[in-house]
Amino acid sequence: MILRTFNINDASTILNWCKDKHAFRLWSADRYKDFPAQPDEMMEQYEGDNMYPLTAVAEGEIVGHILLRFPSEDKSVIRFGFVIVDDSKRGMGYGKQLLRLAIDYAKQELGVQKITLGVFCDNNSAVECYKSVGFRITGEDAYAIDGEQWKEYEMVLEKI
Repeated sequence: MILRTFNINDASTILNWCKDKHAFRLWSADRYKDFPAQPDEMMEQYEGDNMYPLTAVAEGEIVGHILLRFPSEDKSVIRFGFVIVDDSKRGMGYGKQLLRLAIDYAKQELGVQKITLGVFCDNNSAVECYKSVGFRITGEDAYAIDGEQWKEYEMVLEKI
């Protein structure tokens, strides 16, 4: 598997992995207005200087996606977001590979010392995947998503 820079041609493939509104919100929280999102809306999410959207490719096929972004002026911390693996390929280790490659990229290319992310508490497979590569839960938060309160874990990886 390799990570490469995300481009507009990747967007429709990635967006199609969210088969229903619940899966879409698990992936995107409230960042998109409506389900399903369109490729141009995905591109709009990545406008700005501190955004590093990456696409995971295995054997010539798009299998995953992740966004790395600096949440503040402090360039020692990066935040992972929009992490997703092709729903037909889950359980095959692609999630862990994607995260390990993104961690290496954050460390070697961006020089960060710490990585943070948020994940909804009921997204058990994602929580376990993050834990398996060294993230730990540091707190909880809640967000209003489509009129409901969704609980989220805040996670961190400090020893990279």
